[in-house]
Amino acid sequence: MVSQKANFSLVVYISRTKTKQNGEVPVLMKININGERVVMQLHRSIHPDQWDSKRNRVSGRSHEATEFNRYIESVLTRARQKYSELITLHETITPQMLRDSILGVNTAKARMIVEIWDDHISGLRKLIGKECTVATCQKYTSARNHFVNFLKLKYKTSDVPVKAVDHYMITEFAMYLKTERGCNFNTANKFLQNLKRITYRCLHHGWILKDPFAGISLKMKEVDRPYLNEEELQKLMDFTSPFDRLNRVRDFFIFSCFTGLAYADVKKLKRSEIEVNEAGYWIKTKRQKTGGRANIPLLEVPIKIINKYVNIDMLLDNDPILPILSNQKMNAYIKEIADLCGITKILSYHVARHTCTSSSSLGQVLNKTK
Repeated sequence: MVSQKANFSLVVYISRTKTKQNGEVPVLMKININGERVVMQLHRSIHPDQWDSKRNRVSGRSHEATEFNRYIESVLTRARQKYSELITLHETITPQMLRDSILGVNTAKARMIVEIWDDHISGLRKLIGKECTVATCQKYTSARNHFVNFLKLKYKTSDVPVKAVDHYMITEFAMYLKTERGCNFNTANKFLQNLKRITYRCLHHGWILKDPFAGISLKMKEVDRPYLNEEELQKLMDFTSPFDRLNRVRDFFIFSCFTGLAYADVKKLKRSEIEVNEAGYWIKTKRQKTGGRANIPLLEVPIKIINKYVNIDMLLDNDPILPILSNQKMNAYIKEIADLCGITKILSYHVARHTCTSSSSLGQVLNKTK
């Protein structure tokens, strides 16, 4: 920034090559910044004989000359003020940016981080079902809302220029997530990764010149993912309730224990994704989170669960397989079921997927059901 100030100058002069019919010539201002220059009109004209080329002002002390010179001084003062403002908002300043700022044109407006974030989310929404999922939009929106609340608490504002997002702000945001919001290490880093994606976009477009995340590691810590052992899974399978909502949640949870499908994949599962061959029924779907293909045999337990709610052979291609509840209700009710079953592990719907992939419980339970 110091070098920019040292190479910044404003020169007011007249253009003797553009004489009007009344003999007057236009008064111009040349803006020089780091070897680049641009000329802007001051919308004033004067007779060349009245111009003092040494002072770059109107000569004489008449009322007209005094007013003309005051106008020139006001333009120069405004230009210097705008230059100082731009220095606080941008990494680099061009003569064109300063000219536009003096004229009140928005091209000189600072890029604001939350505005860019909102624009990114808007673009993601348009890609839902094509290259993006609703869940991805929700994650970016949650991270954005946390960041706005952080700005309001820490800086008393709801948005800041992208240039203001530096190493200090990022580490303070991380601290806010872990303290004020109660996020664990991995959750906080996921929100920071969303912010990093926005700053990367700013870097890509040249709105900032340095990566504010340089030197900041966002690696995740390995965690022990809970899963049900044989005894706990059997307790869930034996569980019954006078409340239909709990029985449904038990069934849908067990369905994922035996198929390994995440909530989002069960939610979107349709008849067209189930095939029948000599070996029986198979789920052939694309995982919503990764886009990877999944070929899963439907064993006796999940087939019974499906048949409990629908006649699979009567469904049309776009008909859903299971009338699963919202993820929020599923997670709330599965905790209630765990308490009733005497299971002390903190359960969520995702535990079902880990039960399928992380233990031998399924095989032992299947052997007992035969």
